[in-house]
Amino acid sequence: MIFIIYPVYGATVFYANGAFTQNGIEWCEENKPLYDLLGDQFFEHHRHSIESRVCANLIEDELWNYSGPDRVERLIERSLYFSELEIAESLVEAGIGIVDTTPADVPDRMIEEPESVLIQEEEKQTQEEIQENNQEGGGCLIATAAFDSELSTQVQMLREIRDTKIMNTQVGAIFTSGFNQFYYSFSPVIADMERQSPLFKEIVKITITPLLATLSLLNNIDIDSEIEMLGVGIGIISLNVGLYFVIPAIVTIKLKRKLLD
Repeated sequence: MIFIIYPVYGATVFYANGAFTQNGIEWCEENKPLYDLLGDQFFEHHRHSIESRVCANLIEDELWNYSGPDRVERLIERSLYFSELEIAESLVEAGIGIVDTTPADVPDRMIEEPESVLIQEEEKQTQEEIQENNQEGGGCLIATAAFDSELSTQVQMLREIRDTKIMNTQVGAIFTSGFNQFYYSFSPVIADMERQSPLFKEIVKITITPLLATLSLLNNIDIDSEIEMLGVGIGIISLNVGLYFVIPAIVTIKLKRKLLD
């Protein structure tokens, strides 16, 4: 049981002193769209980690919808409570020889709930807009699985481009929202296949490298208007169509002609 309990107290980029860090809260926010989509399969996707179970309890908690300036600090404090529940449940399960990989049951979700968490109607509307924006930018599952970590240079670059370039314009936000609906329909399956097959993971890594290279160009481009974002977006898409379809098609045609001659 040491190996089950230890990660909660081990100091990592997500956890410190038995609770989520600010990075942990951000990770949870980025994974909320995936949790909403997968339900209980979310825990299997994250290998039933304590982080995923604490994250799920945070999302289901009333405090998640709190929009005050101290929201992150309160969520960090709340994550400590949920972590302690996970540890207590693990100890009980160890004594009876049962392992439950779903989140620990919460005796009372309103326990120690501050009055400021009871959000007024105007604050709720604001929070819904914030959640909408969060849902428009989930984690990049395929790249994370390919490069083994959400903290890898490649994944961090994608997150930075999304947050500082694409999502800063209405055109980019609309595109991201539509793209995510398509992307999350298949990316969990691809990510699981990467984890199961090192060879497939390397193939995916090689395949997405040109895409990452073209997207990195956005770091060197100043986008100050919707029209500029639209033009740059069309340019990036056209470049990738050329790299992934046009060039291979031309090479294939030339090879066929040489073989026929």
